[in-house]
This record gives sequence, structure tokens and C-alpha cells, in this order.
Amino acid sequence: MEALKEQGPLTVEQEAELAELQPKVVHRKQKKKESAASLIGREWRLPPGLRSWRS
Repeated sequence: MEALKEQGPLTVEQEAELAELQPKVVHRKQKKKESAASLIGREWRLPPGLRSWRS
């Protein structure tokens, strides 16, 4: 978005495309944030037979 602002005014087509993409980007960021939040506090266990995550 910052790069677009530096290029100068957008064309009508670019503005329409940007308006269409913005909700998709917001949705993806929210899903990523929710996914990361679900991992916090999760207890990780080694598979049976492994003593360490290191080889």
C-alpha cells in the first residue's frame, strides 16, 4: 500500500481493484492472528519413542 502511495494517484481501475482486495487482506490477517493465538499455550509432546526434538 505504501508503495502505491509513493507512485502517485491511482487510476480508477486500480482504486476498484484495491477496494476489492482490502477485505480479503483483512480476513487473511485475522485468520493468521487467530491461528497463532490458538498455538499459544498449547502443550507440545514428543511422539512416542523420541527423547528429544534434536536428532
